[in-house]
Amino acid sequence: MTSIVASSPGKVILFGEHGVHRQQPNITTAIDLRTVCRVTVRPDEKYSFRYGGRYETGTREQLIEFKRNVDTLRETHALDDIVALVRTDFYAPARYVMSHLVTNNAGLGLDVEWHSDLPMGSGLGSGAAASCAMVQASFQALRCTNTLDDVIFMAWQGDAIAHGGYGSSLDSSTCALGGFLSYTLEGKAKRLPFQLSLPIVIGDTLVEHRTNEVNTHIRKWLAESPARMQVFRDMGYLLGHFMQALESNDFESLGHIMNLHQLLQEKMGTAVPESNRLIEAAISAGALGAKISGSGGGGIVIALVLPDKQAEVAAAMDAAGGKSYVVSAGVQGTRLDPPEVWEAAVRPKNNEYK
Repeated sequence: MTSIVASSPGKVILFGEHGVHRQQPNITTAIDLRTVCRVTVRPDEKYSFRYGGRYETGTREQLIEFKRNVDTLRETHALDDIVALVRTDFYAPARYVMSHLVTNNAGLGLDVEWHSDLPMGSGLGSGAAASCAMVQASFQALRCTNTLDDVIFMAWQGDAIAHGGYGSSLDSSTCALGGFLSYTLEGKAKRLPFQLSLPIVIGDTLVEHRTNEVNTHIRKWLAESPARMQVFRDMGYLLGHFMQALESNDFESLGHIMNLHQLLQEKMGTAVPESNRLIEAAISAGALGAKISGSGGGGIVIALVLPDKQAEVAAAMDAAGGKSYVVSAGVQGTRLDPPEVWEAAVRPKNNEYK
């Protein structure tokens, strides 16, 4: 049977966490840690998912029924029920994405496998990368004509429930389009004309967070005191200075603004002791600035580091209890790959899934 391979990059948010739902843009970029997906067409209307030791199989009818149930939860704004569903159902986002695909493509089933360099639950967009790669490979396997906008929309359906019922298409847009992006709910993703390489070190706290739970915390935190919206207005003020510094490659100013952004994130209650330790370690080792990237509650931090300090900062983050990654930013988005990419992805683990 026909097999198609596609891959998608991870992402980091450079600026604007939690602001996208509060009239503030996010600045994001794609990084060169990727998720590879292989999709194989099968002659029946069944499907299967495999990632690591997790395996699931089912039928087209089950997918359609699952979609019907989730759609009802979304339409009735039963957000807590969606959070509870995703907490106990690993494949719920992928199944919801697949349910959209099979609704319009009767007659064939798909076997889906993933291998990823992206740690799950860290804020690097692992879910969106998995969905984008699956959608692109599935469209090709089913011989459907598609655009990247189609990939973004389909993958977004998975993020919508993974993030608590109302997630934006920020992650799927960044993974699909690549490069540097400005994202708003109204204008969606806009590619920025920056041709630069930001020297970034990522520090994974190794604390698995759940974006949907952090989103719920922010929603309730704002409901307790509407005056707290000032935090997001301050974020918007800083954004103008961040963009000016980014455009002029003023790394020193970028570092200061990242530090101020982190103060806002701490006020929102999204910092945990592990992220604070990594940020302090990075600054102590010479980083120009550091902040939480993503929803917080664990996950990752990013540090802006001059190239001659990257190894030192990475070592400091590791010594502080994290896992560091020195990455390239602004890389290519979702793409089709030759079969050899899948073989190369699984080969280091002796053909066992990561």
